[in-house]
Amino acid sequence: MGNLRRALTLLLFVAPTLTLSCGGKQKTGTTDTGGGTGTSTKNYDPLTIKDDSKLANQAVILGTDEKNGSTVLPLPAMPSKGLVDAMFVKIGGMNPASGGSTPVKLSTAPNTDGSVQVGIYEEMAGGTGAQWRAGVWVSAFVAANVLNKDLTDFTFTAASGGFIDGASASGLMAGGFLATMTGQKIDANVTMTGIINPDGTIGPVGGIPEKFIAAIEKGKKKLGYPIGMRWTKSEATGKIVDLVQIAKDKGAEAVEVSNVYQAYTLLTGKKLPEAVPVSEAEMALDPETTKALDEKYQEWKQRLAGEWAALLQLQQAGRLPTTLTVMARYAQEMADRAEKLHRSGHLAAAYAKMLMAWVYAASATDTYDILAKVQGGDSIGAVAALASLDQLDSMTVDVFNKIGAIKPATLGQHLLMIHAFQAALRAWGFKVYATDALGRTKSYLASLSGATKAELAAPEVADKIVLVVAPTVLLIGRTVAETMIAQQELEFEKEPSVNYTCSIPNVKRMATSFQSAGVAGINYFDTLLIEPLAKEAAMTVEDARTRIALREPNYLVAYMLSHLTQVDGLPKQLRQKWGDGSVAWALLSLAGSELAYYHASELVAKYYSLGVKTDAMGRPDTVEHDKAFTNMLASAERSARASARAARIATGGIPVQAKLAYQLASVEREGDLGDKLSALASYWQASAFSQTAVMLARN
Repeated sequence: MGNLRRALTLLLFVAPTLTLSCGGKQKTGTTDTGGGTGTSTKNYDPLTIKDDSKLANQAVILGTDEKNGSTVLPLPAMPSKGLVDAMFVKIGGMNPASGGSTPVKLSTAPNTDGSVQVGIYEEMAGGTGAQWRAGVWVSAFVAANVLNKDLTDFTFTAASGGFIDGASASGLMAGGFLATMTGQKIDANVTMTGIINPDGTIGPVGGIPEKFIAAIEKGKKKLGYPIGMRWTKSEATGKIVDLVQIAKDKGAEAVEVSNVYQAYTLLTGKKLPEAVPVSEAEMALDPETTKALDEKYQEWKQRLAGEWAALLQLQQAGRLPTTLTVMARYAQEMADRAEKLHRSGHLAAAYAKMLMAWVYAASATDTYDILAKVQGGDSIGAVAALASLDQLDSMTVDVFNKIGAIKPATLGQHLLMIHAFQAALRAWGFKVYATDALGRTKSYLASLSGATKAELAAPEVADKIVLVVAPTVLLIGRTVAETMIAQQELEFEKEPSVNYTCSIPNVKRMATSFQSAGVAGINYFDTLLIEPLAKEAAMTVEDARTRIALREPNYLVAYMLSHLTQVDGLPKQLRQKWGDGSVAWALLSLAGSELAYYHASELVAKYYSLGVKTDAMGRPDTVEHDKAFTNMLASAERSARASARAARIATGGIPVQAKLAYQLASVEREGDLGDKLSALASYWQASAFSQTAVMLARN
């Protein structure tokens, strides 16, 4: 249920920030720090980075010292090229696993027409696979973001020879793109492996011993690997080996790499300025937000109590089928954890757990009511009871209209709309899925009309009925929960923030950039999991997609939102109603494309990079690269605080959404594997909203 926990990070309460005008005076305070290279340090007032950050020949890296200074970095005005060697491993066939490498020519150039231009060139037709292409896209996206640039500010190209696939070179390419963007030479004696994550951290990959041996044989002297993977499995022997010793024995050096900044240093020998993280204390929620959060927590607690009395009575009477007993027990566990978190002051996590408890308890009682009607011989009444739960169309339409009616005049209101739209879009995704499930479940219930009461009362029949009905009711519950989250968010837009009016064309370009990266990520996941499943089970890709969505609702949401502008139904209706040039549609597009990008990245990290295995219930059971995962979490936590400093400089405050996600992640990090995976996603969410605030400020 990590997916629901991640969804619940989409709770928004707007914290008080500074009230400032859009045209605040820029502090000069310029200090040359580059020894004649033109690099300088500046201090900025909120919403004053645009003039410097949008220039084609320079970048602004925010918060590079603890006094909130920012580094202005000169960039080449002309196209720049570099060469990296991407390592790979061959697994399968008659021969043991072996490594290799292929040269990749990277180039970047200033782009002035505002379009997304990421070129992937092949020596052979079909020479690059979907996973490789996705890696190029995400590498370009992250590299631009590191320099506080939009993807549309540059043209990116990656040209490779032969046939290549996989995303294990995406960290290498992100560092390589940064080298070409800043005009630095890439050391020909250096290479690395590791997947790039949305926040710039480097994730684990497989086959590193074989990759290293092949690269050293080709003359590489320094090789980077994801932090936490020094001791890793050899694909050729199945044994755990020491990467540092392998390199040393062959006259080379192995270096741990935790993020894209370290990748840049490894490749160029230069240090790229990066934001200094704020303290953990600065990520704390303010008293007013805490009070509002506590009030909503108490409301959900009371709603749970209303469901719990009937559920407890049925449970004590032994009348609950096995599945509903499990759901009730899960609801109780979540409620107990919520109370414990509430007492210790972890309000964001307590709210999330209490809402989850309500979803499961309410779904269990609703499912039992339907079961009771079926067992009483009233199949028609059971269908009617199920239908009565379906108020989803009006609910989702109403919440979108309510969000879209806002006329944002502050940066906080823009972020509020984006965050609320994301919750509403998740609700819409669940609603589409729930509608399909409702049709199938109604047909099943109607088919039971000919059975006798004695047949329907049999425990095994009751269990079967519940197994069909409960997932549908849970989908309805999730839809309702997400819709209510979106509605509740709007109740707390009371505090002033920086006065701000967005540029609609720029927001659309941001949305297009995220959408491009999101589509690449979904295509990657399809080749990783969906297409192999379809082939193995002899089913269509669409059927395989549906089966995966049962266990990974985030996949369904990401797939739908990555194609948001082409989807019929509600999105198309809203676009026609609001107008393609409206603020509401621009922010909805940005919200959807961001959510698709980050959900796709979570799925790739889970099933490819980390090697997570699930149990029969679809719950995370083991992770292949556990030490690397621990370090990945630590890097993501630090990245969230670094992004928060950048946002505070750009906008005057740390977004409350980032604080809420950070607080939730800090609690989840101490839980089981499913919780830890949710913590990683929550840290990414914290970074994402800080980065979005910076994007809006520079646009």
